Amino acid sequence: MDREVYDKYMEAGRIAAEARDLGVSLIKPGVRILDVVEKVEGHILFRGAGLSFPVNISINEVAAHFTPLKDDKQVFRRGDIVKLDVGSHIDGYIADTAVTVEVETNRYKDMIEASASALDNAIENMKLGVRLSDIGRIIEKTINSYGYT
Repeated sequence: MDREVYDKYMEAGRIAAEARDLGVSLIKPGVRILDVVEKVEGHILFRGAGLSFPVNISINEVAAHFTPLKDDKQVFRRGDIVKLDVGSHIDGYIADTAVTVEVETNRYKDMIEASASALDNAIENMKLGVRLSDIGRIIEKTINSYGYT
């Protein structure tokens, strides 16, 4: 990969992370899901990137990849488990980032922390020559250390 391509990936990643963090700050009881989607997508476009895909906000039992319709009135509620998935691109070089947010409760705080820690450990150990099965074991060990199987 040449430097120009690398820089485009990095810029797409920075913009996606900014947009993700903006989305997290907006997720509160009573806020319309569609309003968060529009603000997050607007930030990506304002920063000069394109959308890799529509912003996905999946709540509770919806595992992933839900995008509200343009007339959706659904709002966040206290206790919701929200999965926010954001992607941006610079000239087709894509960055994708996601986060799980618990709205004003802490019932799943430990599980969310375990997942984030597993991801951090996987990324930290991702190097040229490391097998995917080794990364899988690192993830499993991290999750197990939190008491999950």
